Amino acid sequence: MEVSMALEILILLAALIWPCAENINVKISCSMDWLMVSVSPCAYSSNLYIFADELYLGSGCPVTRIQTYAYDFIYPVHDCGIRTKVVSEDTLLFQTEVYFNPRNIHCDHQKIPLECSAPRKSVWLTPVSTDNEIKLDPSPFIADFETTPEELGLLNSSQTDSILKEKLKLGNWAHEFCWKNNAFIQK
Repeated sequence: MEVSMALEILILLAALIWPCAENINVKISCSMDWLMVSVSPCAYSSNLYIFADELYLGSGCPVTRIQTYAYDFIYPVHDCGIRTKVVSEDTLLFQTEVYFNPRNIHCDHQKIPLECSAPRKSVWLTPVSTDNEIKLDPSPFIADFETTPEELGLLNSSQTDSILKEKLKLGNWAHEFCWKNNAFIQK
């Protein structure tokens, strides 16, 4: 009887602890200025659901965005106790942790260490072309192409004045025509 009771307790204990002993799905991405960590609310291969208030980043930073299938932490790299290391002249390494403090008292707390590297040079400030770029000869089809100001829509002031006068004459004529033919109906 004591053996079966001990066996039942061990099975019950394993059933309570087993769902908590899961790997949490975490993705990390970073830039020179920002760190983004996405955590799936569903642990790998179990029915354990993780709530947003059970997670925090680094020195206690909460989830910043809750989506259906992910909780996101989006913080500047100088917040939340994120550590920065210079790996090389061109690369920075960011280190932090995600902490899982489950509501279920039978589950253990987890600390998930994270690392992400980013280039020190911003992609937005990188020049598009370089001096080593291959230079192409100009197209023979465009070599003798010349345009006139009229083709480009450039008119001098006397031409613009005459066009405006013609439009005004046409506008006045259309206005008079509509009034004479009762085109405007007053309600």
